Amino acid sequence: MMANDIKTTLIDRMAGFESFSIALDKSTDFSDTAQLAIFIRGVDKELTVTEEWLTLQPLKETIPREDIFNEVQKVFTSFGLPWSKLVGVCTDGVPFMVSTRKGSIEILNEKSIE
Repeated sequence: MMANDIKTTLIDRMAGFESFSIALDKSTDFSDTAQLAIFIRGVDKELTVTEEWLTLQPLKETIPREDIFNEVQKVFTSFGLPWSKLVGVCTDGVPFMVSTRKGSIEILNEKSIE
């Protein structure tokens, strides 16, 4: 119940964002499960900045760049985040994230421009 209240409050706050950016961090837990941490930083009309940890998503490790995009897309849908307000993506610089040949960042940029 408390988790739902927190999520609802966060969704309400994010609905007022004029723009936002996300930070992505892929890591592996102690049981060797790949996970993607997603953080958000947004600003509303009054220039109030909100920074929050959104989620920790498990990854399949099949095609990392596509898995990451799919997980981000699920989170955007879950929180009602519009791609058009995404202005930046930050990562730890892992090659499959930043590759110029269809890295995760390039896929996310293409989606935000649509």
